[in-house]
Amino acid sequence: MEEIYKNIYVGDDTDYEKIKDNPEFKSCRMCKFGPGGHKETLGYDSNAAPKGKNYLFVEAKNRIAINIIDMDDPNMIPFECIKLALDYAKRQWDAGYKILIACNRGHSRGPSTGLAFLRSIGDMPHNFHMSERIYHTLYRKYDPGQGMRQKLRTHWTELDNMET
Repeated sequence: MEEIYKNIYVGDDTDYEKIKDNPEFKSCRMCKFGPGGHKETLGYDSNAAPKGKNYLFVEAKNRIAINIIDMDDPNMIPFECIKLALDYAKRQWDAGYKILIACNRGHSRGPSTGLAFLRSIGDMPHNFHMSERIYHTLYRKYDPGQGMRQKLRTHWTELDNMET
């Protein structure tokens, strides 16, 4: 788990397990599967999430679990899922919580959302490529999948000081 900004952390399943019961933290779980993920939080048995109000996300007592998988095709990654996570993270951060943004391995979905968060609060005013280079110095495990990287790059300007 790395702190990328004051009280904003990026990590993986292991990091989530370490802080999940810590009342100082709220988490954005950017994963369908795994501890605190969308499937575990809702408790469904199939691989397909149940249709309805919690299809894209569910909020639990200490986290938001986003129904997102790391696909090569950016069209299979709803930008709305990233925006939902950013909104939750910003609200909790503004309320004084430490925030962990995490996916399963801590390489793609969670770190990409961390980078998007920095952009959304105005801390990454550079173009996408320069921001990635800077971000990699903050979080060395950043290695986004093709779909996540393309989704961020496509929506980069929308993230600039995003109203959440």
